[in-house]
Amino acid sequence: MRGALWPWGPAAVGLASALAAGGAMAQETPATTGETSAPVQESRPAESAPVGQEAPAPERTPESAAPTQAAPTATAEQAAQDDAYVLPEVSVEGETEKYNATEPSLARLPRPLVDTPQTITVVPERVMEEQQATTLRDALRNVSGITVTAGEGGRQGDTFSLRGFSAQTDTLRDGVRDLGWFTRDTFNLEGVEVYFGPSSVLFGRGSTGGAINLVTKKARKGSFTDLRLSGGTSPTGRIEADVNQELSDSVQFRVSAVGQLAGVAGRDVVKENRAGIAPSARFQLAEKVALEVDYFYQHEDSVPDYGQPYFNGYPVGVTLDVPRENFYGVKDSDQELVNVHIGTARLLADLGDTFRLTNTLRYGGVDRFSRPTAPRGLTPAGAPTTIGRQRFETTADNTYFADQLDVRGVFNTGFLKHTANIGLDISREQREQGRANLAAAGGGNLPADLFDPDNSPDLSGVTRTVGATNYSRQWNLGAYASDQIQLGKYVEVLGTLRLDNLHSDYETIAANGTVAAFEQENSLFNWRVGLVLHPAENTSVYGMYGTSSNPSAELATLSNDTVTLDPEKNETFEIGAKSDLIKERLSVNAAVFRTNKLNARVPNSDPDGPPVVLEGKQRVQGYALGVAGSPVRRWNVFANYTFLDASIREHTNEFLVGQRLVNTPKRSFSLWTTYAILDNLSVGGGATYQDVATVNNPANATAALSKVPNFWRFDAFASYSIQKVDLQLNVYNLTDKLYYDAYYGGQAVPADGVSALLSAHVRF
Repeated sequence: MRGALWPWGPAAVGLASALAAGGAMAQETPATTGETSAPVQESRPAESAPVGQEAPAPERTPESAAPTQAAPTATAEQAAQDDAYVLPEVSVEGETEKYNATEPSLARLPRPLVDTPQTITVVPERVMEEQQATTLRDALRNVSGITVTAGEGGRQGDTFSLRGFSAQTDTLRDGVRDLGWFTRDTFNLEGVEVYFGPSSVLFGRGSTGGAINLVTKKARKGSFTDLRLSGGTSPTGRIEADVNQELSDSVQFRVSAVGQLAGVAGRDVVKENRAGIAPSARFQLAEKVALEVDYFYQHEDSVPDYGQPYFNGYPVGVTLDVPRENFYGVKDSDQELVNVHIGTARLLADLGDTFRLTNTLRYGGVDRFSRPTAPRGLTPAGAPTTIGRQRFETTADNTYFADQLDVRGVFNTGFLKHTANIGLDISREQREQGRANLAAAGGGNLPADLFDPDNSPDLSGVTRTVGATNYSRQWNLGAYASDQIQLGKYVEVLGTLRLDNLHSDYETIAANGTVAAFEQENSLFNWRVGLVLHPAENTSVYGMYGTSSNPSAELATLSNDTVTLDPEKNETFEIGAKSDLIKERLSVNAAVFRTNKLNARVPNSDPDGPPVVLEGKQRVQGYALGVAGSPVRRWNVFANYTFLDASIREHTNEFLVGQRLVNTPKRSFSLWTTYAILDNLSVGGGATYQDVATVNNPANATAALSKVPNFWRFDAFASYSIQKVDLQLNVYNLTDKLYYDAYYGGQAVPADGVSALLSAHVRF
């Protein structure tokens, strides 16, 4: 235990310095601090409202629970309908969102978070706004146990690892898989949910370490206009707008939009330019039927950053003192162009009694062009002064169609109370990907000075060679059923089953026209069981066992080596406790867990056998702690800590056995805390810690082991309100710490240096 918690000493010193230096804590509207509930989209079992009446907010607010506001005595008729589902009615603008979510947004998890036997961390919109977290990466900095993978094979954007396992295809938007390689902006998000542990029973293939769900803004009752203008030192300019209009009781319309031109503090040339718009509408078609439609568009025109190479075990910024700002790409040539289109329609219907139907239909596409520069080949070997610029172009066009049907309800059989749901998923995904290599005159990489690179080199001798083009198509049909049974007041049991049929076609056409085609079909069966005990009100102690599957075509690619392989199988054991305290204003949780990959894909040591076999084993075990909410009025806190023991347990190469899994820092910690000093003045700050992380697994004693170093990062915040205007100042990375928050075996990308952002939030 002592070894696991040793970073807390530097944290205390650093955070104290941050608070003294910048007034480092976050904004709050004092009049309602931590005392009203967050707006949500999904309805839950009503506490006392019969079908056809407006639903209460799914989170019970402190006001509604307070003894000074006694509820009317329930009639027998009302009591019989306590579990009735009603169509979603969401709170109007003006309520202050809590730090702690008590309900999930997904129809597939109908029970409150405290009753769900799984570690689930929810980053609320309020925290993202206080931090000015403009990307999904920024938002997930609040969640320990997550790392970011740097650009690999031409990929860029959001690629995460959860508890040591890749979550490359495990990002969802309102419960539907969100495909494509791009940097997701937060302008239309009102929350980010992280589901840790195998979640195949909810989402299908993958999700070994967990899954990430984006909760988007939807049209709601009430009319409001929000405008936010921001300017920063990078330099950065950003404008956001959020307008909701209630046209009638039956029709509401909302549109969110963003425009951003931004550099990256401490990095030359790199740009993060984005624009987006997300309109949505809600129509009450009948008393018990509603339709929600929305469209999401995001455009990106940025300069991709592939960072620094490794030397002597660490990035060259650490071992050779290479300046942080050094960019090895080519100015006015390196580019990332992305266009994202997503259209969604969701039908909500009250089926009577306690049953509710949700059907989500989505069609989307992501068109991406990228021309990055990867730093490769340090020379001379012993004391390098030159770096090679590996330049290439990639195109990736994704389209996908998905339909999800969910039916859930509450009913009794004898003394047993069931919260059950069943669902059906249908999806079709298609991708075309191409690559062209840009070689220097005479072949090879374009050279650059390691310590003083020229960002405008002569490109007249560069030759463009077209490589292979890949086509992939995947069809998936999935069905699930779940039942959480209450055995009286103190005990609940959960059982969930899911069956998927995944069909994959993959074709690659070489530059010379040679065609290689592969086809694979997988039947995936996954399940989860759980036991939940309630020793006190709003408190649970639980145990859970769950499985997940990783087919070799999970990333929509196949080869001769993998096409005949069965899926990898994974299992997780988790024991934990959760509690919603102080009238549900404060949520705490703790869990210990172990995830086993039972048959990892590894090279075959037998030269006469197939090149890849399912003979590896991996294990990640550890514990996680979390707290979110308001311990006392005016003070808010959002913090979590994760300890991971991650290792290769079996491998055909004995040298690898016992090595740590890549992208799994042993300790990680995140804190954001706020205090309202006056009615119109708030201060706040945050701290992030991540332990040393390995980025490769050496196959023999002569191969180098590379790592990124540990780091502490501190941020500061202050806000002052003048009537309907909030002035906000954020200072990031107060100590200007050089650290790397995105990495893999090829390179590590330096994180932002010290920077400041001033914004004005105007409400009409």
